Amino acid sequence: MKEKRILILDDEEEICFLLATLLSQMGYQTDYVHTLDDGIQKISNEQPFDLVFLDLNLPDGLGHHIIPLIKEQQQHAKIVMISAHGSILEQIKKQGQQFDHFIAKPFSRENISQILSELNL
Repeated sequence: MKEKRILILDDEEEICFLLATLLSQMGYQTDYVHTLDDGIQKISNEQPFDLVFLDLNLPDGLGHHIIPLIKEQQQHAKIVMISAHGSILEQIKKQGQQFDHFIAKPFSRENISQILSELNL
């Protein structure tokens, strides 16, 4: 079975490192970046990702602005929005942004496992 690839796009290095470590321990191949620009490069130039963890607030803009690019370049990728403000993510989804799940910070290993299970990853 092919190893699932996950991209983490979050400006907090600790979050990226901890999430990447957790996902690697669970058998996923991970990569992470900290800015929208770097995320755009990864999404446009890399092999397909199965899942993108996408932080809402990044140093160079709002994460949800690249959802259309992800949908265009990585058609099969699932998107999980992450934010310290879960209510904002609910509002963004109501505005028509197409992401598959959202999770509020801080999150636990159990939260991540549950989301991966719900997304069949």
